[in-house]
Amino acid sequence: MAHTERENTTLIEALQKSLACTGRNAPGEVPPAAILWPDADGQWQPLVEQLRRTMPELLIYGAYAPEQRQGPAIWLRCIIERTLTEPALPEKKIPIIYLPKIGRQILRAVDECPENLKPLVELQYRGVTWCQRNGRDWTVEAFLVSEESGLGLDVAKDDSTRRAMRGALPQLAVTSLVRLRGKRLEAEDFDKLMVDDTPRNLLEWLSEPKETRGRWDTARWTAFCSRCKAEYSFDPERDGEIVAGEKLGLLEEAWVGVWERFAEAPSLYPGIQSLLRKAKPSILTFKKETWPDENDAAEKTLRDALVQFTKLAPAEARAALAKMEEEHGLRRQWVWAQLEMSPLAIALEPLVLLAKHTATALGGDSAKAMADLYAQGAYLADYSVLTAMAEVKSAEDSRAVTAVIQAVYMPWLQDAAEHFQKLVAAAPLPAHSAETDDISAEPGTCLLFVDGLRFDLGVRLAQLAENRNIKVTQDRRWAALPTVTATAKPAVSPAAEKLIGHRLGADFAPEITDSGQPLTSPRFKDLITGMGLQWLSEAETGKPFEADAKAWTEYGEFDKLGHTMQAKLAAQIGGHMELLITRIDTLLAAGWRQVRVVTDHGWLMAPCGLPSMVLPKYLAESRWSRCATIKPEAQVKTPLAGWHWNTAEVFAYATGARCFANGVQYAHGGLSIQECLLPDLVFQNDVAVSDTVARIVDVQWLKMRCRVTVEPFAAGMSVDIRTKASDAATSLATPKPVDNEGRAGLLVEGDELEGTAASVVLLDATGRVMAKRPTTIGGEE
Repeated sequence: MAHTERENTTLIEALQKSLACTGRNAPGEVPPAAILWPDADGQWQPLVEQLRRTMPELLIYGAYAPEQRQGPAIWLRCIIERTLTEPALPEKKIPIIYLPKIGRQILRAVDECPENLKPLVELQYRGVTWCQRNGRDWTVEAFLVSEESGLGLDVAKDDSTRRAMRGALPQLAVTSLVRLRGKRLEAEDFDKLMVDDTPRNLLEWLSEPKETRGRWDTARWTAFCSRCKAEYSFDPERDGEIVAGEKLGLLEEAWVGVWERFAEAPSLYPGIQSLLRKAKPSILTFKKETWPDENDAAEKTLRDALVQFTKLAPAEARAALAKMEEEHGLRRQWVWAQLEMSPLAIALEPLVLLAKHTATALGGDSAKAMADLYAQGAYLADYSVLTAMAEVKSAEDSRAVTAVIQAVYMPWLQDAAEHFQKLVAAAPLPAHSAETDDISAEPGTCLLFVDGLRFDLGVRLAQLAENRNIKVTQDRRWAALPTVTATAKPAVSPAAEKLIGHRLGADFAPEITDSGQPLTSPRFKDLITGMGLQWLSEAETGKPFEADAKAWTEYGEFDKLGHTMQAKLAAQIGGHMELLITRIDTLLAAGWRQVRVVTDHGWLMAPCGLPSMVLPKYLAESRWSRCATIKPEAQVKTPLAGWHWNTAEVFAYATGARCFANGVQYAHGGLSIQECLLPDLVFQNDVAVSDTVARIVDVQWLKMRCRVTVEPFAAGMSVDIRTKASDAATSLATPKPVDNEGRAGLLVEGDELEGTAASVVLLDATGRVMAKRPTTIGGEE
């Protein structure tokens, strides 16, 4: 995960990632049929040719040219529906339809939509649209400056800068973002990008010699050859690309700079890898890092060694991992790792971390002491397993990583679970009471329930929040037993006070105190709304500005994915964590003062399979992976524990990390630190909000003029419009004082800013933020 979440290195890579993320479906949703990319002003057109070469899923609306994956609307629909087989679309990629000179509003106005576009109208509902959160088309400037979903660059707002930025777009797209950060970008900075760039031209030609030569006219080709002779002692016409590839791989003199440019964004030059394979000299006396087949050979060596770990004792396996890290760790810095050609070298990093955190048994003389040790760092053992598994895609690489997990992780996991069970048998975890089930919502709080958010994922979620400047307070609590949703979810809700347990049933659910009815999903919703909380669907943000506003919403399906995908869940976690933090961010941006994330249980996961034990079916009323209800009068040898809602009722649980079934890779319901220790997280925007009670009650736009109403009025208050509420340097207007009636007016200069997502902020006399409210410059559509 650490590798796959690396920062984008160029604008064009960030653009590709943003488009791909638009098509990422939320839990329980069907993947979109297509991603629509409207571009009313055609600002992105200079990048289409470059994107077409690296994104086979990209289709372009326009004149019929199937060899360029371009055609009219009806042809595009046929391609999307797979009624035409050529051009073929990648199986696991969502098609992207670029719409030059067509804005989103044209498709939305169905009755007024031109006839030639109408075949695409329906895709608005079966697909998704790549646009800003406020519904506006992404312009180049908006994508560059957006802190929320763009690059967060500091770009001057004057017209000359905008003209220079658009003119330099092809060059800007392949410029390292490192060169663009940390300063205000003005017209001069973009103009400099337009100056002829021989290293980039050379890389383009090396990647696609024939195609690049065909795109250049005679004058440009002649100039290019002249620069190559002067700067690189190489004649493209006479020597050809193979000679150039050898010079590049050998890092001869000035070619070091060319390699460094290639390493900044290697995915932009896909042909260079195959060129280096052809150009490699028979005798290699220099560094190996520039040659892809050397990396391939090292990956095979590492793979062959890792699969043998099933024969090693844990201590031997840890020692072997340390040696492998010395030999292969450096390859994570090679360019081939960026191109996802070194999955095992990348997976080796979390495997070494796994070895470190499992070298010592997880002890503690009480459940709390054990939880302290786990939270202080032992949880990284579990997270390292997920990270390592997420990095490998092929079956043979998965087998290699699984062998290490079996040797290093499984003995530690089994010992830790057995120790935890002994501690809990001596001093049981808290049962249902007003003190333990104390989840309540203060006014301004949205409770967000996430099914199966294990402790290590909670820590990762907090890190993602901090990366977005969202303030987070981390706490922890014990899960209700057994660790299944029917028992544990209501225990972390305000409805807990209205529930009771009588007889433990096959589904482990409590009953409603007043009616005696078993708790079901519809009844749970009725209890929550009956307590005055708003019930929000996954897409709703509710009404945070109502008096005493409180809400309950649910998001994320880690548990459902785990049961469905088993160990393959690991590859999905990174994407779903991004969806979850975006949901939190959206709720905060809508106006909720805080979002409290609660969960019901953790889980165990092992790609080699969890060990099994026998519990005969005839002894159990219901038998789940790691827990079971026992028939009356039945005698079992498995350990028993009290039900959270009524400790006089007991259930059986599997010993250690075992399951009551064979071949299970993902399970919960038992007693282990991974299943029972839960994150309890409170998220707030990282804004120093004044203690004075005041709020923005209305924001109205008339073109680029904004009228703001606040209440109650206090002397010295002022309002501002910022792209980042906590940063005065991102102001888009001149702050204005609030008059005695609680009103103020602001003017945003520059029509180019229309449609930009921003925040109206209310400031006290000292400049501290008292309140904020999301807005769209110029108003919503």
